Amino acid sequence: MESSYDEDLNDNVFFQTLRTDYAELFEKATVEGWIICVPRAGSMPKFALSYNEFFSHILIPSFELPETHFRSLNDKDVRINNRVISVETSDFALPFSIHILFEETFYTEDMLKYKVLCIETPMCLSPDCYKAESGIINVNTLRDCVDLLWTESSKEVLEKMDEHISTFLSTNEDLEIEPLQNQKDLVGELYTQCLQTALKDTRLRDKTAVNRYLLDNVKVSVESYVLHGVYKKLIKGITRCTAAEDASFNKIVRNLADIQLRDLDINQEFQDVIPKARTELVKVEGYSTVLGKVGCIKRTVSAISNLTLSNNKSNVVATDELIPLLVFLVLKTGLPNWLAHLTYIKEFSFSSNDSHSNQHSYLVTSLEAVIEHIRSGIVIGPSEPESQIDYDLEDNDEEDILKMKKSLGMTPLSKLFELAKTGDHEHLELVLNKETHKFGSLDNLNLCHPLCSCDNCERKMSIYLCNMAPTVNSCDDRGLTILHIAAIYGQPKVVDVILKYEPNINKSDYKGATPLHYASARGHQNIILLLLQSGARIDQPDNEGNLPLHLAANNGHENCVKALLCYAEYMNLKFDINFSNNQGDTALHNAARWGYETIVFLLLENGAMATIENKRKLTPIDNAHNMDISSLLGVSIIKKLNISSPSEKRTNDVVVAVASKTHLDFVDNNIDNDVLRKQEYQGIIPNSTNEIKKVERALRAITYGDIRLACFFLGLELNSHKTADKSCHPLCSCRNSVDNDSPFGDGKVDQPLNINVCDSDGMTPLHVACLYGRNELVSLLLEAGAFINVQTRQAKMTPLHLACQKKHFYAVESLLSTKKCDINLLDVQGNTALHYACQTSNLNIVKKILEYRPNVNCRNNRNKTPLEVAKDSVSVSIVSTLSDYLRKSA
Repeated sequence: MESSYDEDLNDNVFFQTLRTDYAELFEKATVEGWIICVPRAGSMPKFALSYNEFFSHILIPSFELPETHFRSLNDKDVRINNRVISVETSDFALPFSIHILFEETFYTEDMLKYKVLCIETPMCLSPDCYKAESGIINVNTLRDCVDLLWTESSKEVLEKMDEHISTFLSTNEDLEIEPLQNQKDLVGELYTQCLQTALKDTRLRDKTAVNRYLLDNVKVSVESYVLHGVYKKLIKGITRCTAAEDASFNKIVRNLADIQLRDLDINQEFQDVIPKARTELVKVEGYSTVLGKVGCIKRTVSAISNLTLSNNKSNVVATDELIPLLVFLVLKTGLPNWLAHLTYIKEFSFSSNDSHSNQHSYLVTSLEAVIEHIRSGIVIGPSEPESQIDYDLEDNDEEDILKMKKSLGMTPLSKLFELAKTGDHEHLELVLNKETHKFGSLDNLNLCHPLCSCDNCERKMSIYLCNMAPTVNSCDDRGLTILHIAAIYGQPKVVDVILKYEPNINKSDYKGATPLHYASARGHQNIILLLLQSGARIDQPDNEGNLPLHLAANNGHENCVKALLCYAEYMNLKFDINFSNNQGDTALHNAARWGYETIVFLLLENGAMATIENKRKLTPIDNAHNMDISSLLGVSIIKKLNISSPSEKRTNDVVVAVASKTHLDFVDNNIDNDVLRKQEYQGIIPNSTNEIKKVERALRAITYGDIRLACFFLGLELNSHKTADKSCHPLCSCRNSVDNDSPFGDGKVDQPLNINVCDSDGMTPLHVACLYGRNELVSLLLEAGAFINVQTRQAKMTPLHLACQKKHFYAVESLLSTKKCDINLLDVQGNTALHYACQTSNLNIVKKILEYRPNVNCRNNRNKTPLEVAKDSVSVSIVSTLSDYLRKSA
């Protein structure tokens, strides 16, 4: 191991801090010949180590067995055997071991020899102080994958993987037009190359050699990192390969849009969980990794399973119940590329993680079964239109409903609706003739004489007036007429009969929909032609602003689109094919979104514009979810702009909606961040891998004191904090001067980081500024609203803890002056800021903290109060100050 790992210990931060900040301890160790253990670069936490924690890294050899048995300065038994350090902890914690990477001998200026051991991780004082190396690591998100590769190996591994991905994308510029199997093979080769790169890292290779569980998670992490890097190009190719299947599937789904839970025999008690489950499932297109997409399905199933019924018990959902629920959710999500997403999940899962394989297989198989079930055509829409559903009778059995209807009898209008629904045109015509003439004249009443008012004649007149016969224009409570019903159920013979009685053919229901709207939405071309020939308006919008053309294009009815367009052309109607609905969508927007290539072609041939924006500023080409339609729309735009050589447009320039998402795989963090902003105890997680790297650069700039660069990344105006900019002289180029030719320009970045953003350790810019005493930046961050009480992930350190540890009085004063600072917050070791102020023997900070009335009796994990910590540090002045404070407070 020594020969495979190399590091210049003189550049090690821990070793540098020991020699400079703790010079007396270092000198004592070298004089006495004690062994110094130095954690490898990159393994140290971002917060400052206390004096006692440096004690744990200094080993004193025993007299009896000086080669193997040692005692640390913080009084812990340590043994070294076979290049492994074993540390005995307290009675309440288990011992832990650390590998020695290499050892090196140093000499002081006085030629005193001392030994330094470079170790893999810090020798923490408390097992809770750092994450124990248990090997039990779960990767559930892309962020987890990045953190795993970053912490278990090194940043160089990610950088090399970035190089491989960049080379792959430049080498395979036309990946989108390759067959699916070729795409899979090429991406598989890239995954293998990146996995080899990761496992070439010495530390990661050694760990995975003895920990198969870690190796499985590394495979998942590499796969996710690779897929995220190539997703936007890869998904374009997949959608191209599955375009025909997706369009066919979308046509089925769009024509089942009105389906209800009752139509799938789903228990109505599940209706409360549907919104949450749908919200989870619709996020599938927001993830670029197989891990993320399967995670959406997992959370969807979990949302269904965690439903609490009226008996307050958790609902255990069987497979027979789960499949119909997933069918309903898939129909309601409105995603246009289900086949592409399923293909991506099935074909591009290169890793084999045993811990996820069974569940992964179950979830993917369930989704596949749902999609195949819908494609088979078994699922049908509502048995009757929504206006005819008697919701009050839904919970009764069919037999009870039939008995109830029979006992109550059917109204004349309901009889006509039933005949129209079943297509009994002959009986319908007889009923219309009979009802038309039944009460058509007073002569049929056999009155004594026309003006008679006897009881018998009055009764006959009353019956005549109350029993009015329905006509072809009669409507129910939802505004539906017989013609609407015939159009919905596709009964052309019934429509032909009704048209003889000259109905109001453009009468609309409560949704503003005419019979032509329903016929277009349901795909009944023959009824469309009958209605058009009888004077139906082709340009009448419904309440949502949709023309019949919108609905036909949205549901994929090519023949209906042809009928509408041909009739408008034949009759020379002034028909606006680019008419926009209430959302600003044209018929071309709808056809492009759902992948109906033939309909898109028809609309373009008849003058549809591909450059019209809807209210979300999206054009039809922005709505396109496969390359063929996107190219078709692009060629149309190029032709209308008279640009030559449209064929030279490259495939990587083609816009596909599913590949244009931002913040892929980080959509959930946006929801979590809203909670974090309220709590103000955790930093905000970056939204992309590029942002993660930007965070690291910003924090590094603060570490090195480059405040101007840090402000550039954070979007802060450095000069706004100063009353005036003063240069040393007109030609001075120091950092206090204003440099108009600066590469930072005006000091603003287009997409600055959130000031409360954090790295993988939970360190925010305010943490780092307080740690290194960057006073100017501390003031800027506090003015900008930085979280005061934000804590690191594992150590639970606040900016105030770090400022007290490092004796930065100005930072402490600035934090406390905000009056929002929680002065009594505990870190993982149970220490408050006052504990650290006493530990570092800084009287000024102790006095400043006491002004804000802290809890001076708080005990840490070692059962010590701040006063007892001060006594251990032999800080006489602090002991006196605290004693006086306690005496006055008593």
